[in-house]
Amino acid sequence: METALQQEITTLRVNILKMLHMAHEAVQKATKAVFENNADLARQIIDDDRHINALECLIDSESLRVLALYQPVAKDLRFIVGCMRMIVNIERLGDEGANIAERVLILHERPRLEANPALRQLAELALELVQKTITAFMELDADLAKEIFDRNIESMNLNVKIFKDTTEYMIRESRTVERAVQYSFIAHSFKRICDQSSNIAETIIFIKEGENYKHKCGK
Repeated sequence: METALQQEITTLRVNILKMLHMAHEAVQKATKAVFENNADLARQIIDDDRHINALECLIDSESLRVLALYQPVAKDLRFIVGCMRMIVNIERLGDEGANIAERVLILHERPRLEANPALRQLAELALELVQKTITAFMELDADLAKEIFDRNIESMNLNVKIFKDTTEYMIRESRTVERAVQYSFIAHSFKRICDQSSNIAETIIFIKEGENYKHKCGK
């Protein structure tokens, strides 16, 4: 039979997973909005971001209550503290989805400009890492979390490529500068989604193994 503390931890786990799925959905919709130039979907993403923010506040307050009430130790303490760290990164996933949506609204008012193929690669990588982050948390899979952490370097390389390509394009085609800049901002948001997934993975490693995994990317 579960103790009261274990019941609280189960509830916390469920809420974290709910928040992760909401953030994943925001990134999915943002990706669709970019490549389909869908302004209605972009507005929906921006509006729905408040639900992610509200869940972050709920999880934070509930975690503090559990810490004060039960004074957990060892792995239970690691889990709760890890979740409190994690919700900041999950909330930022939602923010980046909203940031992308805002760029889509700007681009929607301009003549269509074909996106750099590398942007789709970066978007797909971002979605993949967020999905793997959900799996890693569900299973507390430290090996998968380390894979996410290590693969984040791919997002940096793609982001740099997009920035260079976009800069060269703007030099050649000055009339498209504004739209090209918006795509650069979108690329940066997808890169930040990968960063937040990596940060969440780092916390999963901390919860599972008690190891501080900061600054180990690429080692």
